[in-house]
Amino acid sequence: MVRRSCAGWVSFLAWLTSFATAGAAAQHRETFNYSFDVDSGESRYFEIPTKEAGARLRVEFEVRSPQRFPGIRVAVEKQDQFERLRQHQPHQDLAFLSYRREGTLQVQLPESGRYAVVINSPPETHRRCRVEMDVTLTTGPDPETLPVSYASPRTRLIVVTASLGGFVLILLLSGRALWRAARRSLRLF
Repeated sequence: MVRRSCAGWVSFLAWLTSFATAGAAAQHRETFNYSFDVDSGESRYFEIPTKEAGARLRVEFEVRSPQRFPGIRVAVEKQDQFERLRQHQPHQDLAFLSYRREGTLQVQLPESGRYAVVINSPPETHRRCRVEMDVTLTTGPDPETLPVSYASPRTRLIVVTASLGGFVLILLLSGRALWRAARRSLRLF
């Protein structure tokens, strides 16, 4: 009798755990780490594909050397604008940060497709710089934009009372099962 009820509780807890983790699995995050050199006046780019509209892109960068380097420019561009940039035609950045040694650029990507993170070194420096960059692409619901709801005092009281009642019920049933098992083991001796 005890084994059957334990199996039921184990399967219930496994179901509850899988149900609780389903919401957390809805958000997906990919991080790319780059470390590279950029010559004076040179541009570097990294293509980032996304299959979901509304994805969030975060670019963190730091110029590691030389010490007195003025900084780099970081921009995010859609694929079509990036192609225009490569052909030296006028283009429009989705988001950018002007020349600086370190920073964070965050942008929400309006549609699915391919994007490019473009790094530019100023031509007047005449020096090579070492850059470290982390690019994080997050898809799924944004926890910061989800609506927050609060329970009324009456609902909170009901939830707390039901939770405590369930806990006491589980405690009593477990105690009863242990008491029976202890009595059975005493009868054997």
